[in-house]
Amino acid sequence: MAKKSLGYVELEWICPNCDTRNPGSRRVCINCGTPQPDDVEFHQPAQEIIIEDEKKIEQAKSGPDIHCYYCGARNSATAETCSQCGADLSEGARRDAGEILGAHRDKKAPPIICPACGTPNAPTAPNCVQCGNSLTTAKPEVTPKPITQTGQPIPLPENQSSGGIPARMVLIGVALAAFICVAAFIFLSGRTEEITGTVNNVTWTRTIVIEGLVPVEREAWRNNIPAEAIIGACSPQVRRTQDNPAPNAREICGTPYTVDTGSGFGEVVQDCQYQIYDDYCDYTVQEWRPIDEAEIQGNDFSPRWPALSLAAGQREAGRDETYRVHFRTEEGNFTYTVRDPTAFSRFQSGTRWILEVNTFNNVTAVTPAN
Repeated sequence: MAKKSLGYVELEWICPNCDTRNPGSRRVCINCGTPQPDDVEFHQPAQEIIIEDEKKIEQAKSGPDIHCYYCGARNSATAETCSQCGADLSEGARRDAGEILGAHRDKKAPPIICPACGTPNAPTAPNCVQCGNSLTTAKPEVTPKPITQTGQPIPLPENQSSGGIPARMVLIGVALAAFICVAAFIFLSGRTEEITGTVNNVTWTRTIVIEGLVPVEREAWRNNIPAEAIIGACSPQVRRTQDNPAPNAREICGTPYTVDTGSGFGEVVQDCQYQIYDDYCDYTVQEWRPIDEAEIQGNDFSPRWPALSLAAGQREAGRDETYRVHFRTEEGNFTYTVRDPTAFSRFQSGTRWILEVNTFNNVTAVTPAN
């Protein structure tokens, strides 16, 4: 994804000596004067404000600060010698950078209540304005949430149905019932009995499917529409999403978050993608579709195909043939279907056959009776 910078914010560090919160750009504690330690950790303030001071922006962009190897003093990324002792900074240690500190805190922060005296303080206050106590362990003032009115439905525990039965047990019961039904169907379908029958008569049907060129409505991206099609209404739709900007693309960005630059400042960035739009259109095109059938039936052993008379823009699309043998038995009448005309010719009127009939009264197989 592309990263979009929204600007820079000043972070905070906590004095290890007096617990005072200090702006990230401060080299020493504003309360007790203790120098910023070389292992200092920067944190997000309660409310982050995008800085507009050009000097601070330049410092934020310059890169991670360097701590002097000799005296430990903090120096800006562009410094070549230590501002405190004059030592060469080429051997100094640069601070780590690139850590994601959290979502950008652009909303107005609530007052911080002093844990010692209970005084409300501004969210940016380094110490309590009333008693001077450290505010690092204090929690922001929280507005109580409204209590749910009585009589409202109580949320069900996870994985439990409204009847008190665990949802998992309900699913198992449904699956077991379905399995029993399928097993019973297979068992009943497989049971057969033999019945002797006599061929009473035969019938056959032969069908030819006729196709014609007819207008069909479809949808597609404009550049995928056939040249011979008639284009109707079009509308811009998202065709793809990419990481890089493009002309007329729609930018879609995630929640802004703050990244430690190692300089006492944080960069507020967003992960963005770009939706590319294209015309998606209705169009009409001529396609071959079934429009009619020619069918002929008979009850002899000389099946034939129906005669065709095709008009312009029509064609034969497929042929189908079905042969049925009708048996008379003491149990009633049964019908057996065959697909092969050669096998069909064996079922002469009056011949006797042994029928295998399943539970659903369907003939599954036949053999000549001796």
